[in-house]
Amino acid sequence: MKNKYDKWLEREMKVWEEAGLVDVDTIRQIDTYYREKQENDPHKLGAILGILGSILIGLGIILILAKNWDLFPRGAKVTLSFLPFLIGSFLGMITLKTHLSNWLKEAAAIFTTIGIVTAVVMSGQIYHVITEEWLLFFIITLLTLPLIYLYHSTVTLAAYLVLGSICMFMTDLTGLWVKIALGVMIIGGSVPYIVRGYKKDRLNTETGWANAFLALAGFAFITSLRDNGVLLRELYIVYFILLVGIDGLLYEEDISLGMRPFAIVGNIGLYITLFVFTFKEFWVYIDTRNVGGEYLSIIVLLLGVAIGITIRLIKTKRDFTKRIFIYLIAAVMIITFRLLGLLNADSAVLFTILLNLIFVLLSLITLREGISYSSSGRMNMGLLLLAALTIARFFDSEFSFLIKGIVFIACGVIFLLANFYLIKKRKKELRNV
Repeated sequence: MKNKYDKWLEREMKVWEEAGLVDVDTIRQIDTYYREKQENDPHKLGAILGILGSILIGLGIILILAKNWDLFPRGAKVTLSFLPFLIGSFLGMITLKTHLSNWLKEAAAIFTTIGIVTAVVMSGQIYHVITEEWLLFFIITLLTLPLIYLYHSTVTLAAYLVLGSICMFMTDLTGLWVKIALGVMIIGGSVPYIVRGYKKDRLNTETGWANAFLALAGFAFITSLRDNGVLLRELYIVYFILLVGIDGLLYEEDISLGMRPFAIVGNIGLYITLFVFTFKEFWVYIDTRNVGGEYLSIIVLLLGVAIGITIRLIKTKRDFTKRIFIYLIAAVMIITFRLLGLLNADSAVLFTILLNLIFVLLSLITLREGISYSSSGRMNMGLLLLAALTIARFFDSEFSFLIKGIVFIACGVIFLLANFYLIKKRKKELRNV
């Protein structure tokens, strides 16, 4: 069934042909290209309903078995625990051999994943062979990994990374380097699939989702690393800088942000992190204990990689390196103070002032980029950052409602004037084309 864009293209091609803009052969080639693309692309609604149906059926089977679980002998329990996996594998073989739609492959892959979880968990419960919860999820994660490549399934990739993230959060009693090794193995197992998708079509929607899942899994991995229960804030800012830098190596700046999940997660993460850092209370109540040497080595290593990527971007003369400079200045400053043992309540005022200045500079650079590129989204983001900082500082300060009201009105007027200026600029550029 043709969507509105296909119908629009069909009408326009007739106009092009009648106007003599393109010949008949070109029209035929364009029509064939988009017709084949439509046939190869899975129907989004069908894919969602198929995957949801597989999940519901799998969970339904598990609930039915759980209801009568105590009535079965041990042998029957073992057989039934593998039933969802066997059903999913059988459906998977059919979809792979008959070359059915992609959404059917996704559905079979998810059903098989549910079967793996059921088989491992129930077998472990029957024979009590797995005592560590993190080890249980690590085994499930490893068994799920081949399904990603067998079915070429991005949804299964998401399930794999979720299971791996659960495993990471359950490893509190393990050593730091064991936890890091687990994280590298889990995330590293998904990298070849993502690289292959990038090489095939880096602007494909499926590639974008795969990159987004990887970025979020890395965030979960960073969150699971704690120093005696204390969350290391510096790791977040360095990780988000890495995402922005990797995006700079993979994509050009003029490509839509919707196709660049590393840039979205990295920039939004940095905006939120740096905004939180502008509050004085954050630095007053910061934990003052010294961080262990092995944790510091991880932070410094990641920071070194981020600096290396930035140097590479400078050599390629990318336009957005100014923002990375701002991010790096904030990260280096915080980490240096951490190394010198100066992160304490006494330095709270100094850090608050410095981080507020950095945030203002970042907002102005984002605003300037939006105006330069005629990007309303980027320009409004810069204005939004300035407005958020202004509002936050006014709530921190003791000003009258009259002054606060005037400032809020001024912020609103600036928003309207900036957008009006951008609209006029776009119209002028169109007239000059």
